[in-house]
Amino acid sequence: MKPTRRQTKIRRRLPAKRAKPKSASRPKPSITRAEARRRVGQHVLRRLFQGARVQAGEGVRLGIYFRGGWTPKDLWVVYKNAEQNALKSSEVVLVSKRTGRVLYEGSAHDEG
Repeated sequence: MKPTRRQTKIRRRLPAKRAKPKSASRPKPSITRAEARRRVGQHVLRRLFQGARVQAGEGVRLGIYFRGGWTPKDLWVVYKNAEQNALKSSEVVLVSKRTGRVLYEGSAHDEG
């Protein structure tokens, strides 16, 4: 059965249906466990040490038992940025001036 002239005109007046965009067949981007670990490490380091205060060990008050033959004049004291504002001991990292080795990480025991 052939459409009549009137039916043809009606069809022409109707807006054409738009084709739905085809979804990309590319796989969704993903990262490996190692990459996730690396990114988190960078994020934490930036948060803890960006703008951190570094002082020579001579004039710093530390309640740390020194072992291994090093003294406060042999190291740099790097203060971690505080996670929260509270009255508590500073968190420090002690680094050898001579070798660059990390000698201690933890509380400075400097409350009060």
